[in-house]
Amino acid sequence: MIDRAKEGRANAAGIPVLYLGSCAETAVSEIRPWIGEDVSLSRCKLLRPLKTLDLTLGHGKSTFQFAVSADKPLAAEEKEKAVWIDIDNAFSRPVRLTDDQADYAPTRILAEFFRSHGYEAIGYKSHFGDNGKIKGYNIAVFNPDNVEIVTGAPCEVHSIKVEFKQNGNEWFKK
Repeated sequence: MIDRAKEGRANAAGIPVLYLGSCAETAVSEIRPWIGEDVSLSRCKLLRPLKTLDLTLGHGKSTFQFAVSADKPLAAEEKEKAVWIDIDNAFSRPVRLTDDQADYAPTRILAEFFRSHGYEAIGYKSHFGDNGKIKGYNIAVFNPDNVEIVTGAPCEVHSIKVEFKQNGNEWFKK
């Protein structure tokens, strides 16, 4: 397994980490399948309780509010909250095939820091879900041996719903 472990947001190449989703929709969405693709979906169970760091508490919030009020000193609690919001948002940011893998060095470093301080897994929100509503979350388990696959089934992806809105000015050809 180690020789096949690809790099991810919580691991460098060669260091296996098991990425799980809290629901089937999140798990399938996270692999970015195309319509008609066959995927395997498994149910897993933890072999024992794991010390897990929950990064989901401030998900989707912006730290802009903290920057705007910079004219007055921020309390230590506000600074800490802003940092945890940014950490979750960094882990939750969708990965694109065109992204430079070096862009994930910060989350890999953080994951290794969390692991070295006794955490066995981290939970972070998914940007994928039903109609853009974020309902699922991801769990990165640092030692895959702590998880047992209970069931598995082949699945075929039937649809992918994309919703969007214009977020800039329209341009025109001369």
